[in-house]
Amino acid sequence: MQAGNWPAPFGITLVADHLSVIMVAVTGILGFAVVAYSTTDIDEKLINAGYHPVLHILLGGVCGAFLTGDLFNLYVWFEVMLIASFGLIILGGETRQLDGGVKYVMLNLLSTLLFIAGLGLLYGTTGTLNMADLHGAVQAVPDKALITTVAVVFMAAFGIKAGLFPLFFWLPASYHTPPAAVSAILAGLLTKVGVYALIRMFTLVFTFNIAYTHGLLLTAAIATMITGVVGAAAYYEFRRILSFHIISQVGYMVLGLALFTPLAITGAVFYLLHHMIVKANLFLISGVCRRIGGTMKLDGLGGFYRHHGWLALLFFIPAFSLAGFPPLSGFWAKMILIRASL
Repeated sequence: MQAGNWPAPFGITLVADHLSVIMVAVTGILGFAVVAYSTTDIDEKLINAGYHPVLHILLGGVCGAFLTGDLFNLYVWFEVMLIASFGLIILGGETRQLDGGVKYVMLNLLSTLLFIAGLGLLYGTTGTLNMADLHGAVQAVPDKALITTVAVVFMAAFGIKAGLFPLFFWLPASYHTPPAAVSAILAGLLTKVGVYALIRMFTLVFTFNIAYTHGLLLTAAIATMITGVVGAAAYYEFRRILSFHIISQVGYMVLGLALFTPLAITGAVFYLLHHMIVKANLFLISGVCRRIGGTMKLDGLGGFYRHHGWLALLFFIPAFSLAGFPPLSGFWAKMILIRASL
């Protein structure tokens, strides 16, 4: 769709293909689940502070990022997401929320600066920011070293959003501070928008120097997988473990993109969708555990299997899926990526 009837590549282009449609559909499912969960998790004070409008602005920003066909408008939707997510993180006004929110927004502002710098360089070099138009325009630029540099700038900008190594420190510092409903929607969507942007740019635009650009992505993916697991193992707080584990799983998604075969990219997209649902589930379950147990510290929680078997079952299904147990979704996602790696 061309907004305002301005023709491509000059106007605002919105594109609904298979990938963007399924991402928007999963976003809607997660949004509905979190709003339903919020009826008991979000108190009157936060509702009066604007919780529901800010949540819907966040969902709008995420859907806009998935549907845009223009890089500048992707930047605009990223800003909408950043403002709304920062508002949700600090909504309670607690000291730890403000502390986590400041770390979150500072690193994401760095991402924004890199993104806008990359946009300027790319537009100055090619004369267009329409993604489909860029595919051909980038190939026609004689100075491939400059375009490769621009590709690395975009890689860093989107890498911060996705939580790639070594730019992920904002994530475990902020995701454990807000209410469980907020943590769930942030965990399910925000880093995935960064991964989605990487998949778009490095399968459509920056495909002329694969050995270098995708080699960098491969190195970052492996480092992300390792550091995420090590970080998770170092904590004994429910949501901090889940937050670090997001980083590890982002490494799997970027691994599929870095391998750059049809099977690997299929695995990356499958893993992306699987992780959005499974990780949001685990954060929602962590909120129920805190409500029952009164804490998020593992040493203060216990007896759920014996006294709350239904809750243990709800935890085991997504947790085993993340671990890759068949026949759950995580098994198929990991099997596809392992086959592509071999």
